[in-house]
Amino acid sequence: MSKLLEILKIESQEIATSFAKASIEGEGTPQEVSDRREDIIHNFLEKFFPFPFRIVKGNIIDSFGNRSNSIDCIVINPSHPYTLDGERGKPSIIFADGVDYAIEVKPDLSNNNEIERGLKQVQSVKKLIRIRTGFERSEEGKECVKRIPTFIFADKTYADIRTLISNITTFYVSNKVPKQEQFDMIVINNRTIILNIGKKMKLQLDDFEGIVYTEAGENTLALFLFYMNMIPKSEPEISDNILKLYLQKENLQGLGMRYYADLNEKLNAIDNS
Repeated sequence: MSKLLEILKIESQEIATSFAKASIEGEGTPQEVSDRREDIIHNFLEKFFPFPFRIVKGNIIDSFGNRSNSIDCIVINPSHPYTLDGERGKPSIIFADGVDYAIEVKPDLSNNNEIERGLKQVQSVKKLIRIRTGFERSEEGKECVKRIPTFIFADKTYADIRTLISNITTFYVSNKVPKQEQFDMIVINNRTIILNIGKKMKLQLDDFEGIVYTEAGENTLALFLFYMNMIPKSEPEISDNILKLYLQKENLQGLGMRYYADLNEKLNAIDNS
């Protein structure tokens, strides 16, 4: 276990270094910088969700004809039809019912325009409805599993994490975004995990409703993988994912959850308004 944590700490450092390198290599061409950073996260995910999982970029469609915006990193379940274009290696179509996770890459969440763009990307995915779902433990959770787990991965944000959560809250309240169309997790590399918890969300904690965060520091990537593997995939697994055996929350030290009661009160009022 300690060896895995050490490897993930190094991975975290390498991602930060690679993001900085991408800025230099793609200087003057924002799309080139963006593509390079997406490739970095693609490569990381491929290590921990190897073939027959596939990591792709594109639009997701559901069986009702709804389509998401183009998402940077999509983890496709092994049961998804092999719809990759042989020449380009890109998917010709991505079905919501075969998507396990959708991850939007936003390197710096200290710009409100970038925050809003990321939240809108998440919402476009969350509007999709899956018919085929994994197992869910509660009656209330049956509707929840119809939505694709959606995350934002960033390398930086404000010095005060409250500023980020406050800006997110303002966006959701101003636009009356319902709980089921909100993000599940935001990862700030080498620093913080932010979770959106509730009965209508992928991650649940007793009867708590709202956004919580933990200053995970160098264990951030480990905690990211831990929570990803807590969420049921689009198809029930025959056996536990190997990572579940080696990533146990009790081994991730100093990870107490914190929250801002006043911000959560505003968020929780959206669905009741």
